[in-house]
Amino acid sequence: MVLVAAALTPASAAQTIGYPAFSGPPIPAPPAGYSTASTMHAIYDAEVGGTDFWMDRLLARPGNDPAGNFLMTRGRGLFMYTHNPAVIGFGGRSAYWDDISGQNAYSVALSPGTFTELVSSRVQKPSHYKSVFASGAVRVEMTKFITHNNVAVTNLVVLNTGSAPATLRMRATSPYATTASGTELTGSRQVKNNLTTIQPRLSGDGFAVASGGLDRTITLGVGQSVTTKVAMGFLTSEIPASSTEYQSYRGYTPQTAFATHVRAYNRWWADNIPYIDVPDPAIKKNVYYRWWLMRFNHLDVDIPGQDYQFPVSVEGATGYNNAIVLTQPMHIDDLKYLRDPVFSYGPWLSAGQTSKGGRFLDNPGDPENWSNSYTQYISEAAWRSYQVHGGQPSIAALLAKYAEGDAKGQLSFYDTNNNGVIEYDWGALTGNDADAVSFDWRAGRLDRAETAYVWSGAVAAQQAYALAGNTAKAAEMQALADRIRSGVVNTLWNPSRQLLEHKHVATNTHVPWKEINNYYPFSVGLMPNTDQYKQALRLFADAAEYPVFPFYTANQRDKAAAAAAGHPGSNNFSTINSTVQFRLYSSVLRNYPNQWMTAEDYKKLLYWNTWAQYVGGNTQWPDANEFWADWNGSGIQYRSWIHHNVLGSGNWTVVEDVAGLRPRTDGLIELSPIAIGWSHFAVNNLRHRNADLSVVWDDPSDGVTRYNGVPQGYSVYLNGTRAFTADRLTRVLYDPATGSVTLPSGGSVTYQTAIPGVRAPRDVVQNSTRMVDVFAKAGVDLTSSRPNVAQGASASYTASGTSAGAAVDGFPINEPIWGSSGSPNATDWYELNLGQQRQISEVRLYFRDDRAANRYRAPASYQVQHWNGSAWADVGGQARTPAAPRANYNVVQFTPVSTQRLRVVMTHAGGFRTGLTEVKIY
Repeated sequence: MVLVAAALTPASAAQTIGYPAFSGPPIPAPPAGYSTASTMHAIYDAEVGGTDFWMDRLLARPGNDPAGNFLMTRGRGLFMYTHNPAVIGFGGRSAYWDDISGQNAYSVALSPGTFTELVSSRVQKPSHYKSVFASGAVRVEMTKFITHNNVAVTNLVVLNTGSAPATLRMRATSPYATTASGTELTGSRQVKNNLTTIQPRLSGDGFAVASGGLDRTITLGVGQSVTTKVAMGFLTSEIPASSTEYQSYRGYTPQTAFATHVRAYNRWWADNIPYIDVPDPAIKKNVYYRWWLMRFNHLDVDIPGQDYQFPVSVEGATGYNNAIVLTQPMHIDDLKYLRDPVFSYGPWLSAGQTSKGGRFLDNPGDPENWSNSYTQYISEAAWRSYQVHGGQPSIAALLAKYAEGDAKGQLSFYDTNNNGVIEYDWGALTGNDADAVSFDWRAGRLDRAETAYVWSGAVAAQQAYALAGNTAKAAEMQALADRIRSGVVNTLWNPSRQLLEHKHVATNTHVPWKEINNYYPFSVGLMPNTDQYKQALRLFADAAEYPVFPFYTANQRDKAAAAAAGHPGSNNFSTINSTVQFRLYSSVLRNYPNQWMTAEDYKKLLYWNTWAQYVGGNTQWPDANEFWADWNGSGIQYRSWIHHNVLGSGNWTVVEDVAGLRPRTDGLIELSPIAIGWSHFAVNNLRHRNADLSVVWDDPSDGVTRYNGVPQGYSVYLNGTRAFTADRLTRVLYDPATGSVTLPSGGSVTYQTAIPGVRAPRDVVQNSTRMVDVFAKAGVDLTSSRPNVAQGASASYTASGTSAGAAVDGFPINEPIWGSSGSPNATDWYELNLGQQRQISEVRLYFRDDRAANRYRAPASYQVQHWNGSAWADVGGQARTPAAPRANYNVVQFTPVSTQRLRVVMTHAGGFRTGLTEVKIY
């Protein structure tokens, strides 16, 4: 390739925007000081005897909320899609994974009288909501909350403040529970898209069933009060705890119910999130608000099948409530710093399982909202999550398989001219819709810089295969990555303008209109680190091209050109875009140092990203909207209708960039901070592989000691023990096994010691009950390395488009499968010839459930049989988990039997046929 020297316009001055101003009341201080062990546990333990907790106080929203009426408390699946605070009970549009039917969960009416909420008395906290209603002399104090396993509880204190006795009728009703069953009401309801069936149960303390509702009459003397409770469980068969939790809360007194829930809710923070301390209280609060967003927008319903059997992060519970692949990697980058790896592993397992072994696709549970393969870096983010948490090499091997399928699938689907660069002509595929101006420059397909994410996916596959010991596959994926890199550099680099530009395929012409997407190759480290290519970064010195804030998609000069040409589109900005900018700065400041992009710019981005998530900059009211618009130079004039959205990410920036912790594949610990001038910070008690890790900075130059028991300087603690201290913020490489510390960028080591037992990612053993369960559902046994001997498949009937062999390819993804759709038989069999006599004692069956096509369901029943030499016979002592056939994962353990042939005889569910995504035999 010949490079032509270009006459470069001198860069404009550095980003001219200053820093935002925050307002609001004082932010509550934690009740316990910094601990080199778990500060979050110290904070929780300081208040565990009561019902008032720091996280609830920190994120409390009193009175009339300018962000709107949204209920913060939620369960694994149950929440309020919208919230009507005028209703006593749970008014609004109730949801189980998504809006059920646009109706209340339940309401409690009191008569006589008209009870009106006293809005000024309202207090909402993450764990619960309190409000007061009044009618004449009668006052009702309501406290409501939703438990982890989907029980909606309303505590009511009814008080007579008048001068005469009062008799009231209380009536609780729900559109979902109308059938009398003893002293409670029950029902049955399909959730959206028929993904599962909820079995609601409604009860109340002292209430009796009456005409489809629950009634109770109370008489209050002067000054007297009555305390009562209404509870509704949204039970599902796949979450047995939903039944036991409902029974427990039904039996509790109101006071015990509230205390039990609030303590359990706040214990979750102590168990799962790291404590993060920074000098600016507005940024610190936003960090914890983002932790709450991850919890609020998390779906963990274990619906059997290939939709929502894995815990996932959804785009926004109050809006597009689905797991789109565009934002899954952004969420994974934050979720990997929750202590339990299931939070960050679940989303990539889900994407891998639902994507047919090819390019990653949106979760099929909600096909109405988005249904395409977006620009995404799931594999890259998933690999970082593995570097942080680690696990058996079989985990890495599965990740490698998904990543390979996505990289090859993206190229197969989009790279029609076979140059190693994906091309398409639809702006929505970027996830930025009308904000992506390049598509309007000239109609037709464009070779796109988003190919960088295909490259980073191939690299993730290469690294994961290498760790798993599959050298042949690692070499193949390295070759693929090299081909993609060459395609991007040779196709998209425009030497005349010294920029990466999309290319119009039909005319082989570079597209002058750009987005921040053009810089993805720098974000992932694809571009060569030479002065020639770094010239492309000069545009970030000019706020008229790429401002730090607002964080737009489009280059603003090109946006103006597009508008002048008749394509004004929109010019929204969102945390998707700030996430993209953070990734770019994070990579460039380390890998492509230049005179145009600075740590000061990064700091401004950090502050403005935080400011945008407070209504009017007031720290009392954090609200992460889907996007913002109509920036007038000092204020945001429009915030989108989707509130408390978790689009994009940000907490990883404090961990990885400010504190400097860098995920690695080997056993070393690396710090590489971006120095933004903070005098101190702490990231405490991350779960890093098999150890608890803390990073602390206390600037020695000011002589102020900010963390009790922690020396000044830059330190890491492992399992509460100091590992090393450096005298400044600098790059650090530390080997826990030997205690050696290397400072490649200078500085002095003031303390160092070895911390035995800290493992590299591949040496970590993930054996928690939940991790074992979710990986078993994805076809990986974390408890054993025993070989799967399934082979030699045949069947009584095989549907067109399926094959018997597809169910013994080692991966229970949703396609390819063996299926019996169209079979004339009420019962079909699926047989495996093991090639020789083998002693076996367990079969794992993964049944397909294709709710959208509506052909396959788990069978009504099945039987495992072996060939005894002359006939088929049932294997003895069959113990099945679950007892009844269920979509996806089923385990049958039985008395060991020696056989060469094994089969499963399946009686089809009424109106359906049976499919298998995989069969494993041990």
